[in-house]
Amino acid sequence: MARLYPLGRQDFEDIIQSGFAYVDKTERMYEMVNGRKFVFLSRPRRFGKSLLINTLQCYFEAKKDLFANLKISQLEKDWVEYPIFRFDMSKYKDVPIDKIRLSIANDLSIFEKKYSIETHENLNNGARFQNLIQTAYETTGRKVVVLIDEYDSPLLTHLHDGRLPEVKAILQELYQQLKVNEQYEQFVFITGISRFSQVSIFSTLNNLDNISMDNQFCDICGITEEELLENFEEGILELAQEEECSYDEMVKKLKSQYDGYHFSKNSKDIFNPLSVLSAFSKKELKNFWFETATSSYVIEHLRKHNAEILDFEDIQLFESGFYASHEDTNSVYPLLYQAGYLTIKSYDKESKVYTLSYPNSEVRVSMLEVMMPSWVGCSTDAGKLNMQKFYFALKEGRFDEAFELLKEFFLQIPNVLNNKNEKHFQTVIYVLFRWLGFYTQAEVNTAKGRLDCILFAPKYIFIIEFKVDESAEKALAQIDEKGYASPYQNDGRPIVKIGVNFSSEERTIEGWKIKE
Repeated sequence: MARLYPLGRQDFEDIIQSGFAYVDKTERMYEMVNGRKFVFLSRPRRFGKSLLINTLQCYFEAKKDLFANLKISQLEKDWVEYPIFRFDMSKYKDVPIDKIRLSIANDLSIFEKKYSIETHENLNNGARFQNLIQTAYETTGRKVVVLIDEYDSPLLTHLHDGRLPEVKAILQELYQQLKVNEQYEQFVFITGISRFSQVSIFSTLNNLDNISMDNQFCDICGITEEELLENFEEGILELAQEEECSYDEMVKKLKSQYDGYHFSKNSKDIFNPLSVLSAFSKKELKNFWFETATSSYVIEHLRKHNAEILDFEDIQLFESGFYASHEDTNSVYPLLYQAGYLTIKSYDKESKVYTLSYPNSEVRVSMLEVMMPSWVGCSTDAGKLNMQKFYFALKEGRFDEAFELLKEFFLQIPNVLNNKNEKHFQTVIYVLFRWLGFYTQAEVNTAKGRLDCILFAPKYIFIIEFKVDESAEKALAQIDEKGYASPYQNDGRPIVKIGVNFSSEERTIEGWKIKE
């Protein structure tokens, strides 16, 4: 029987009872529950936060049998059942603002029926939630557990429409009760993507422990390489057979495609769980996460700040920058990190600076694809067809044919774009090459200057210099004068030097010179 993968399933009880693959995170969960009381965890969408919430619910409901074969069974001895209030705030994100308060009230009424509380329509949601917490404590004799999933989902929906303060006010009625009723609470766990300032969770619950960048809990969501090899040998073998490669080669492909997330200074490499499970289930390597996790608020945020693709590599931030307020900051990087578009690649202890980049090829290529109409000015399908032809010509060494195709491509870019300067042409070239899967660096600093673009193709290394309204000969000569090729002489692949001149009047390539 084929292995079952829990795609789209977030119900821990169903996953265990139905025999779906499950990566055991219960030891880390136990450490969190027994070492902390008020906890906040930020992770990108589709990274397993809801499954973690559901697992916690089963744990606090004392469903001991579900955990019989998991690590927590060797740690927990008491298995006490607590009253639980769980809220999934993501279901309010598409609710009209004037209906959110009523929707929350309806959810509170379900809890009130459980504890035989008469609903008081004249009370606001905060007063009703406070009454629920205290009544549950008095009725059961045990403190309550509060689980809030995707607390910021309604806030992100209205990040750019001017109505964010209205949504904050509605949610604060509920959230502010967490601090007020601390004496009646056993454990409070809150998940989300971002950290909004001036929301009562963070402004009043000053003892909230943010474990999002804690080394101890860096792997509480997602899949480590060790967990991948331990739990998914069958899936790796099947996928390797489908892709006609060895087991070890498939592990490398999975790492390149879906690995690379880091959530702390010394974080383990973390695989995107949705993408890995999708690849095993569908037996193919493709961009899964971006199909389901691309968020309109992120795209709108990038457009609002006029972000360019060249700005997303090797970003440097202090730790305070990771949770800067989206309402106040002019930087797109905190939101891109929290949403999973960027991740930590290194940390310098001396300067206390983090370096961020794309986590893997899945995110990089998908980001290029979704933003191509804005950056390049053509549809994704039209760009793909043209660039496929360019790719094969370049790959086979038909360089003149390749650049004729590229010249034609630039002519298709609308004149309304800012495409009359070297920066724009360079950005388009970078986007196209990265999209094709080549390892590309732009604006590379060297001992004698800054190289415009270097492209590491399977059989060649291309060193490219751009000029605008000058000459291809001058661009090519600069490569030799500055010694741009010297650091790559021992690579083994032939080095192809290319000088390219763009015409701002014609808005395309005017000429090119190639030296092999």
